[in-house]
Amino acid sequence: MTVGFATPLQRTVQPTHSGPDGITARITVDADEQVFRGHYPGFPIFPGVCLVECVHHAAHTRPPAPGRPVLTAVESVRFLSPVFPGDEVSVELTWKLKAGSWKAYAAVSTARGKSAQIRLAYEFEAAGAETAGEATKSVVLEETS
Repeated sequence: MTVGFATPLQRTVQPTHSGPDGITARITVDADEQVFRGHYPGFPIFPGVCLVECVHHAAHTRPPAPGRPVLTAVESVRFLSPVFPGDEVSVELTWKLKAGSWKAYAAVSTARGKSAQIRLAYEFEAAGAETAGEATKSVVLEETS
């Protein structure tokens, strides 16, 4: 599935493995990423919001339900260690259906270890939903045991 994003990332997240409940994806953080210009000059650190964006991109590579995933909430973010230029970032994402909402649980890491734990919530836009500017429909999902 090809999805267009308005994003601060210059590269796309590349899926490397997918299974029945999740996906592994990677992205290499280049030193010329535009976000480093202001974060922080002289000591560049990949912004945490960009790690959340990496997880969001990974979620789109293998959605667990039909339709287009629509982010409804950033439920939890815990930053554990910095990501620097040149790091390869790995996203280990697992999908779970909880209380009628799909959750993307992600462990984000580099060669130095875990960088973040992130949980995002999604609904799925039904196939054939109206275009932007008009009302959209969501797929109602029921939790199974």
